[in-house]
Amino acid sequence: MFILKCCILTKTKSKINGIPPPLIKVCGVTLIARILYALKANGINDVLIVLNKDVETIKDLIKDGFQIRMNVQYITAEETLEIPSIPEEFLDSDLIFIRADVIINPELIKVVVNTKGNVICYNDNEFLGVCKLNKETLTILNDPDSRESLERLIEKLSMHGDSPIKLNITQIRVEHEQLKRAISPICIRIVNKESIKKAKRMLVKQTQKGLHFTAYINKPIEDMLVYLVSDIPWITPNRITILVNILAFVVAALFLMGYLKIASIFAYIVGILDGIDGKLARSRGILTKLGHIEHSFDMLFEQTWYICFALGVFYLTNNLMVLFLIPAMLVTDSFVRHIYMQFKQTSGKALTAYSKFDRIFARIDGRRNIYVIYMIIFSLLEMPIYALYFMWGHALLTAIIYSTRAIYHLRKLDENQGIKGFLNLVGKP
Repeated sequence: MFILKCCILTKTKSKINGIPPPLIKVCGVTLIARILYALKANGINDVLIVLNKDVETIKDLIKDGFQIRMNVQYITAEETLEIPSIPEEFLDSDLIFIRADVIINPELIKVVVNTKGNVICYNDNEFLGVCKLNKETLTILNDPDSRESLERLIEKLSMHGDSPIKLNITQIRVEHEQLKRAISPICIRIVNKESIKKAKRMLVKQTQKGLHFTAYINKPIEDMLVYLVSDIPWITPNRITILVNILAFVVAALFLMGYLKIASIFAYIVGILDGIDGKLARSRGILTKLGHIEHSFDMLFEQTWYICFALGVFYLTNNLMVLFLIPAMLVTDSFVRHIYMQFKQTSGKALTAYSKFDRIFARIDGRRNIYVIYMIIFSLLEMPIYALYFMWGHALLTAIIYSTRAIYHLRKLDENQGIKGFLNLVGKP
């Protein structure tokens, strides 16, 4: 199995507000924690941290790495050399060097890992303090002159005929499975307050997950709120999720009491808040398995909204058609969700991002945001039952498109993998 290791260099030239860069927090997370998480996310668990007197507290914080399930070792920086003499156990594989004054995301490490040969990361012509050396090239570290700095190390590589590949990260896009789109790797040197603000803006910008047109309507408000609260430590994604669920059932109660107009508008506001927890987690760069359970609670209050809205409509209109529309809506919406989840589980990729057509339809498919808009419009027009017609119609269209596309894609996968051919062999075409 191919294994990489990493050396993190904490010897940086300047502090910001008296804080050394590795311990500076951006969106509430220190640079050193982000670097370690990005490495961990790409299967790199063996890390050597080169310490200097300004950042010795890192050792007290991270210790041997057991808490984060990584093997973290430490070595003291030499007075005149940025790169100390590397222990032998870190020279038996390719080695990534990272200066701890950069803010990075896992996608950057993914690109570095997947690029063969010696690699240097650039932003146009600026070296960003991230590079990778092949195992065979590491013998160059025997020369103390090459360990003076990362820049000197790169110079020496070129002199020895091992010119590294220059990765201009501004020209690279990496497919992000969770976001269902391609994003740029992030690697920004933190040298002053302006660079912190730049990094924070970029981190928040990359948190956008939804493809639906309503997600882009909500985006400016969500991004602004995430930017404002991301540095407040006691505001966490899980706490926002709990608040959203409490407010969601307040909305349900308002629907039941017949306050359809105010409840519909409040529901849309709650929907905006619901977009913040995931964005906050992504801006902080550390995603948990536990956070995914939020989607189950989202489904719970969404389905509760549809039922309570319909009961509120029935209370106000006594229209028996409501008693048909709400179960029809719930069954259809549940079927859509199941098709989506089953397809992702089977194919390993989201149906909404599988092809160009699927991406386009995902912008207008039936989901909570558009259903709430129907509630708002027709409640304001004093025709709330029409909201149920439009909600069910949109859900039905989505169910037809998604089931048809899922069947088509899965049949193609069976053909490409030879499964359909095996069926033909046994007489079951």
